[in-house]
Amino acid sequence: MASTDASKGGGVAENGRLAGLVWLLAPISLVVIVVALRSTAWISGTLALAFFATLAVLPVNDWIRLHVPHPLRWLGHAAALLLMLLVFILFTLGLLFVARRIATAIMRYQEALESLSYRIGQWVEIVGDQGGGEGSPIAQRLVEPVVSLATTVAQSLWSFGAILTLLFFLVWLMLLEAPAFAAKTSAMPSTLNGTRLRAIVEITAARFRRYLVVRTLLGVVTAILYMLWIWWWGLDFVLVWGLLAFLLNFIPTIGSIIAGALPVGLAFLQRDPATAIMIAAGLLVIEQVMGNYVDPKLQGRQLALSPLAVLVALMFWTWVWGLIGALLAVPMTLIITIGCAHLPALRPIALMLSSARNMDELEEATAP
Repeated sequence: MASTDASKGGGVAENGRLAGLVWLLAPISLVVIVVALRSTAWISGTLALAFFATLAVLPVNDWIRLHVPHPLRWLGHAAALLLMLLVFILFTLGLLFVARRIATAIMRYQEALESLSYRIGQWVEIVGDQGGGEGSPIAQRLVEPVVSLATTVAQSLWSFGAILTLLFFLVWLMLLEAPAFAAKTSAMPSTLNGTRLRAIVEITAARFRRYLVVRTLLGVVTAILYMLWIWWWGLDFVLVWGLLAFLLNFIPTIGSIIAGALPVGLAFLQRDPATAIMIAAGLLVIEQVMGNYVDPKLQGRQLALSPLAVLVALMFWTWVWGLIGALLAVPMTLIITIGCAHLPALRPIALMLSSARNMDELEEATAP
């Protein structure tokens, strides 16, 4: 009897040591993974982008393959790849166009910017004798970083061509592997639970596609409303601000702030402060209506992420992968949330990342 109790006590102690070891190794492993992802950003970020691009175009591939004769099934891959290339090329050209036009606008309104910075300097009494009415140093400090930023964005987008080439082949290979994915997960040992892995991927794919559709619709409507409001007040570069609002719509939180701040900044240069404030108020109303009313209606009962989690994810993935990380912040948080929701030990993490208030809501939102 005593030996039995001793063995039980030894087992409990051993389990306690194992649990402590797991809690010790988990954060260390997490740090190692993060460092590895950031160190291999060019490869790991492109792989993640290829994975989500494959999820986006897979329905096009499957639909064509089901509706054409067997010898022509390659048309499904071709159509999916062409669609992906078209979207990425248009997105890149759009950002290039906006970056160049903003740089041009800054140079065009440099005199007005100098005058505005001189007045601001007088208000805060930091200009003093430097402000002779000719080229304030403050203006130079404001112009040069903006122009440099626009140039850097343009250069980084041109280098995106190399990533796009690799992306093309990765998506192609993933499309080829997609039909065998279900068979491979079914053949996994029970300890790896291939069925659960397949469920996570399928649910993520469905939620991600809906997210893309909703963001695209919101982006189009937001861009139109932006252009109408800005045109009403007679600001320059109406098309640029509308295109910028559409493109930055895919970058959460920060994207809408930048899309609204730039035309308001132009309004301070082109018009008067009162008009600029009115324009800012109108853009803020548009963002609030689209983000807090239209977006939830379109998303329906799908999994929604916590706004705080989205903001933290945006900062984190941008730090890890740069522009690619900013674009993938929401999809990466989405797949992490769904994956944690399907692992009992990690469900509290999924609950914190999502907007669900309890486990029942989380289970309903992450159900197939």
